[in-house]
Amino acid sequence: MLITREPRQITVDFSLLQDAIRRKHPEHRIVVIKHQKLSPTYIPKALREMYHLATCSGCLVDGYIIPVSILNHRKDLRIGQVWHALGAIKKFGHLASGTREGPHPQVAATMQMHQNYTFVCASGEVPASIYTAAFGITADQVWPLGMPRVDHLLDERRMAERRNKIVHHYPQLQAARDAGGRTVLYIPTFRRGKHIPYTKVATAFAEEDASTLVLLPHPIDRSPLPQGERTIIGTDFGVLDWLAVADVVITDYSAVTYEASLRNIPLVFWPYDMADYLEARGLAVDYAAEVPGPIAESAADAVDAALSIGTPDYREFRSKHLNFVTDDDGSLPQDPPRCADRIVEALALPSSQGPQR
Repeated sequence: MLITREPRQITVDFSLLQDAIRRKHPEHRIVVIKHQKLSPTYIPKALREMYHLATCSGCLVDGYIIPVSILNHRKDLRIGQVWHALGAIKKFGHLASGTREGPHPQVAATMQMHQNYTFVCASGEVPASIYTAAFGITADQVWPLGMPRVDHLLDERRMAERRNKIVHHYPQLQAARDAGGRTVLYIPTFRRGKHIPYTKVATAFAEEDASTLVLLPHPIDRSPLPQGERTIIGTDFGVLDWLAVADVVITDYSAVTYEASLRNIPLVFWPYDMADYLEARGLAVDYAAEVPGPIAESAADAVDAALSIGTPDYREFRSKHLNFVTDDDGSLPQDPPRCADRIVEALALPSSQGPQR
């Protein structure tokens, strides 16, 4: 059983995991459940989740799922957490407990937040240490399995297909590149109850004649979005799709940092509300020491850096943050790490002639 908190569509990670299960265990039936937050309509869905947890051969989740954490399960049931990001810059889970945006410590304890995992997938040593604290687990529960999206990002054929699809939808991107321009993505972290200054970035970008700015707001972000000839609101495609066409990414505390580094896409960081964010949630890393790119003081500085930045060398960053899926020195692997296969193997699903869940 796969339980996802993504309400719109199956993620790349779960799609690749389904492929791996079908390939390695064709006798098993795959059940995918889209988990809902607490509401009156969640009750029948919770019963369905409970039924499949009681009868399935293995379970993978990509977030906090209440029945997974609060129920007692069969001792032979393996449950894997495939967190929805390759790493973490901002605090989450138990690390954020007691902060303005994090869970209340008593609620987290009562709801047994992030309990009952057999293993949590990690892609590097730094994320592994963060996950230990954020999930409230022991170090031996964090397994160096990576995430399926790693193979997706390193697969040039798959990424070329995504690029062609986006360029077909937005032909101005190819025209801009032919004219020597860049495709610059702005992917900020979602702020609860606060507007994000997309307009400031677009205004700073306005005098650029050749390049294109792509804004990628969070699905529930209600910040005002600017319109412009060279500004695209890129919600027709997912973030991983846009990394197939990106020349530069501007971000702040987002884990897209990890995905971009696997694609060798230059990163510019604009943490415009650092003091407030530290108070509201906090960061899981030493920001100035760990982020692999220049830190801008203003929207104009961020745009200037994005339009002039050269080719990055991410080996040092990857050697600490992604070393479970790269070579020891942080170089990208010659052969794909097969993360989806690793995770399915970790479930230790039984083999049988009859259909299984």
